[in-house]
Amino acid sequence: MKSYNVLFDQSLQSIMKAGIKILQDFPQSKASLMRIMTCIPTAAKRRNSLRKQGIVVPPLLIISTTERCNLQCTGCYARAHCRDTENEMTRPQIDNLLLQAVEAGCSLILLAGGEPLLCKDWLEAVASHPELLGLVFTNGTLLDDNQADWFAENRNMIPLFSVEGDADKTDNRRGHGVTEHVNRAMLLLSNRTVPFGLSVTTGEHNIKDVTGKDFLLPFMHLGCRLSIFTEYVPVDESEELLTLTEESKLALQNFCRKESEQEGMLLIAFPGDETIYDGCLAAGRGFVHISASGKLEPCPFSAYSDRNVLDLSLIDALSSPLLHEIRQKSHLLHEGMGGCALHNQDAAIQALLK
Repeated sequence: MKSYNVLFDQSLQSIMKAGIKILQDFPQSKASLMRIMTCIPTAAKRRNSLRKQGIVVPPLLIISTTERCNLQCTGCYARAHCRDTENEMTRPQIDNLLLQAVEAGCSLILLAGGEPLLCKDWLEAVASHPELLGLVFTNGTLLDDNQADWFAENRNMIPLFSVEGDADKTDNRRGHGVTEHVNRAMLLLSNRTVPFGLSVTTGEHNIKDVTGKDFLLPFMHLGCRLSIFTEYVPVDESEELLTLTEESKLALQNFCRKESEQEGMLLIAFPGDETIYDGCLAAGRGFVHISASGKLEPCPFSAYSDRNVLDLSLIDALSSPLLHEIRQKSHLLHEGMGGCALHNQDAAIQALLK
């Protein structure tokens, strides 16, 4: 039986191959993705070599580039953490971290926030590594002509716009007029033949809307080739009814699988079916989260840390006892509220920290 890391590596390669196939109408972006694909086997060998030394390196890093944001979306998990904005990484620190990440075998960088378009240092630093694929999760309201030109020049960087469904649902959560700004940003990219993606926070309140066939078509016509449906994680008990039921989770996975096969768009349910990996891929099994101030955490929804990448090398930080203990505690890695295994596991993780 194959180990979870081998299975996850194979899944990533399959996704990348599918991405190349659906980028036929975007030759520059296709060429960039093909170049990244040639680097993936070398990155996997580096990770495997370190694994033999007892160091678990994930292929994916999720980075909170900044805690700053120009919006105040209802139910924002990042804002609920109330982190400080004064000790965010500098450009030299970012460059150093990315060099270490490449040497360790990381291949994908997911830039989140806050709003990553407010953090030029992270965008430019990742773009300077053509062997890395950078996914930029943005609310889209700040993307103008200059930034559209920048994405056209840096094809290893793909923006993903956060939407909630139709215009009313998006504006209700994100603010009046946000949909108009996002549509304008998509058109700017479309005019430059730059593909983009969607990030759809999915719960019981909108799953029927976002899995309807009419929902994706307008975005596809503008150049959307990727949509990630992230299961909603509640910020407090009052929102727990919005989380997907088991039936809805299965329906979402089936929808993504079926439509990806039929349409020219890659659809991914996140976290999706993690049983094939014997549990959650957080804590370094598939990914880790790094806060804007360098704290190494199991995932964005579990803000606990015993290591900071600014105090240690990335390899030493990944040797974190906390991450190791979470990986060893199988009960912590099986799905919990809102599709997140570590959500509502605060007491158990605090005990590990002690």
